[in-house]
Amino acid sequence: MRVCRHITGMDEIPDRLRVAVGDEPAIETIDIGGGDALVVTPEETYLYRSEGLLSDESVTAYPHDVDRFAVESGRRKNAIVLESFDSEREFTVPAGVTDVVVAAMLEGVLRTTGVVDPDEAVRAQFRFSDLTLVVTEEKLFKHVGPSVWNEDFEMFDYDSLTDLDFEEGSVATQVVVEVQGRQHRVKVPNEQAGRVQRAVQSAVFEHHGVSSLGGLREEVGTEEPESGSEPGSAGPGAVSDPSPEMDSEMDSGTDDSGGVDWSPPADQGVTDPRSRPTGPEADAHSAAVGDRTAGRAADAGGDAAGTDTESLKKRVETLEAQLERQNDLLESQGETIEQLVEELRRGR
Repeated sequence: MRVCRHITGMDEIPDRLRVAVGDEPAIETIDIGGGDALVVTPEETYLYRSEGLLSDESVTAYPHDVDRFAVESGRRKNAIVLESFDSEREFTVPAGVTDVVVAAMLEGVLRTTGVVDPDEAVRAQFRFSDLTLVVTEEKLFKHVGPSVWNEDFEMFDYDSLTDLDFEEGSVATQVVVEVQGRQHRVKVPNEQAGRVQRAVQSAVFEHHGVSSLGGLREEVGTEEPESGSEPGSAGPGAVSDPSPEMDSEMDSGTDDSGGVDWSPPADQGVTDPRSRPTGPEADAHSAAVGDRTAGRAADAGGDAAGTDTESLKKRVETLEAQLERQNDLLESQGETIEQLVEELRRGR
């Protein structure tokens, strides 16, 4: 477990925060900007807020004994949500440090709730949209859902593992974990599949004292998959060649659809050469269309000639400049309001 270290960007940990943490070992210590900081221990997260316009210096502790751990994304800040049976608490952190905060707090939640043993090392964590994967030296954990973690998770113990495989697809790779003969599949994006595979294989191989998938299968007593089927043999799910009877039906043009007419209804107005008028009627129709087209072109030309394009261009440029100034002003006001709201929250 990592020991408490100095916060990046700060000369030292504030005294008030140091006193609150005491002798607890720290999983991570994080500078969250504006003179504020977080210290994450296995049992609690300590949030330090420096003195601001409307609030004094403070330290708030958030215990990890929770039922649900989630992140609610905002424009520039994200809310960290901790829910238990009788309460819900949250605080905000800048978006740029959210991943570090979540990783450290998730480890704390897993240790506090007893999912991960106190001396069990957490090797890697992965979050993909609604999927959270945690790789420890003893187990693989999978949680699916909008929250980062809750009590509805799956655990795969390496001692019960009977096979491990990775099936690459065009978009995603499936981690195939076989436990006591039953397969469980975890789909991860191809962009991160290499990292996931290395982390899972490293932990599993080290646990079983092997260095390859072949060695793992030999260790757990699983037969190696066949490289291919015998020529001419049809494996499970294979499609056999058509029978002579089927060939003759295809050659004779037999249609099992019962002669259904797939032509559109008469009132559907489908454009087709057979439905177009011909003869004098067609000539009259074409002449009328030509007259209407010519009239529209003349009107458009007159409108264009009467438009002062240069004047319009200048007006548009002026409006764009005004909008940019308004946006800058609104953004500045928004930041001030957010700071005031944040400090008001601290004071409650």
